[in-house]
Amino acid sequence: MEIIIAIVLLAIITSFAIPKFNIITYNSNLSILKSELSLVQNALIEQKSKNILLSNSDEITNLDDAAINKKDEKLFTNIINFSIISTDSNERKVGKWVKISQNSYEYFLLASKTISFSLEDEKIICKSVEEICKEIE
Repeated sequence: MEIIIAIVLLAIITSFAIPKFNIITYNSNLSILKSELSLVQNALIEQKSKNILLSNSDEITNLDDAAINKKDEKLFTNIINFSIISTDSNERKVGKWVKISQNSYEYFLLASKTISFSLEDEKIICKSVEEICKEIE
């Protein structure tokens, strides 16, 4: 009887702990996304300013030379001095970026939730649901 009571208590405690853990994971990955996105956006602004000051008419058309949808690629290397390592769409590692096309990226916020981004007019634009895009701004 005591074992059954202990198992029931453990199940009850676990049922409260797992949703809290998911919220903590979501919030920490959201913070990481916000900081990495800010770094990329600031680097784009800095590169654009350099191009203007140097009278260089080159537009920023790609952020890196990484392979599309490949794990362990270095992303955003054309604009930042350090690399953000990618995952692929099969692995879908939470808290990581994946390069979808030449100018499109996704970030895996949770295993079931991705946020899409695209390079347009020398800016990173959120292409996901409006509410999540507002949350990361």
